[in-house]
Formats: sequence, C-alpha cells, structure tokens
Amino acid sequence: MSLSTAKTILRTSYSTHFIVAINKFHTSFPIYLDQRWRAARNLTKNPNTTGPLVTLSDYSFKDNKPVPYASRQLKRIQKHQEYMRKIIKLVGEIDFAVERHSRLLKEKEEQEQKILDSQLKPKGVLPIINE
Repeated sequence: MSLSTAKTILRTSYSTHFIVAINKFHTSFPIYLDQRWRAARNLTKNPNTTGPLVTLSDYSFKDNKPVPYASRQLKRIQKHQEYMRKIIKLVGEIDFAVERHSRLLKEKEEQEQKILDSQLKPKGVLPIINE
C-alpha cells in the first residue's frame, strides 16, 4: 500500500469507527456513529444538523435587542421557508385533486341516473295493486 492510499482506522468503541484517508476523498464521521442506537431514540442521523447550538443565537443583548444571524443561519431559515411554501403548494394540489375526483364521480353518477330516468316507460295498463 502506498502512503497516498493508506487508511487509519481508530476504534473508539464497539460501534464507532473513524476512518481518515490521506490525499483521498473520505466520508464524514457522523455516518460511523451507531445509527441503531440513534434510531431507537428517534434522533437524527447527523447530530451536527440540529440542536440548540445550530438553531439558537450565539449571544443576546441585555436590552433584548435582536441579534444578527449566525453564519448560514439566514440561508437555513430561507431554505426552511422554501420547504414550507412547497409543502403548502403540494398539499393544495392534492386537496384540489381529491375534490375534483369526488366531483367527477358525482357527475358521472348523476349522468347515469339521468340516462336511467330518461329511458322509455312501458306502455299499457298499470298493474293493479291490492291494498
């Protein structure tokens, strides 16, 4: 093995492996975390994407004046707003499709009933019903 492709594997616990590749593309460390443990506790796969260190501001003023956004916080907020716009749009489209489908079924049923009502009636004497 050459030095450029050598890998170092550090075993820190029974389920955590850190792999460092020299001069090569390497994977991020969160994928080597014990994902079964995180899934059993309903945690995210990458612990660095959520939490108070990511969402809350770094500091606050005593007079409660607004704090400027942290690095990439504004982009993250805009991305979430865009997700919400897409969700609202798609839910509206689904609601429209469901309403349209039910309306078309109702119109088809009314059309069939109209055809049945407009058929010719039998001629002749009506049957006598004993009451």
